[in-house]
Amino acid sequence: MFEYWLNYIQHPWLLALLILLGSYVLEDAAIVFAALLSADGMISGQLAFFALFVGIFTGDLGLYGLGVLSRRINKLSRLLDLASVERAGVWLENRMLTTIISVRVIPGLRFPVYTACGFFELSFLKFLILVLFASVVWTALLFSGFYTAGVMFWSEVGLWKWLLLPLIVCLIMYGHRLIYRNYGVLK
Repeated sequence: MFEYWLNYIQHPWLLALLILLGSYVLEDAAIVFAALLSADGMISGQLAFFALFVGIFTGDLGLYGLGVLSRRINKLSRLLDLASVERAGVWLENRMLTTIISVRVIPGLRFPVYTACGFFELSFLKFLILVLFASVVWTALLFSGFYTAGVMFWSEVGLWKWLLLPLIVCLIMYGHRLIYRNYGVLK
């Protein structure tokens, strides 16, 4: 019975779906997971990367959409100093390129900044192009780095690797918390 389910769990398209969905929950962990599964030969590198990219890119577009929707909440506009909000929107629009590239690299900033881009109704086409570029480059760098490391040592670890994977995810989450705490991001 276990072998029956194991065959389905190891199916590349199911793994691709899990990678895509995982990127919505914890992007960095999904990148590590996808790269190591690919290095282990359970899914092709191309399919794993494609699933990652689609998840990351659509997640970023979803944040923009969330911002657009939040602007339409009337109660929210009563709570905000609209003059300050408009100044922040102009500031973000003038620095959209550097902000979107920076946000891709700094954990914890994507949600507020990408949502703000939608809230301020900045150019969706410009946002889409910048996020597309940032997502491809960032995902490719991380995926290839973890894939290379995985090819070098992951198969040597044997069955212990499946115990190490949750530890790696926990270390990523802890690293994010350190960044939040030390640099004041999302306190």
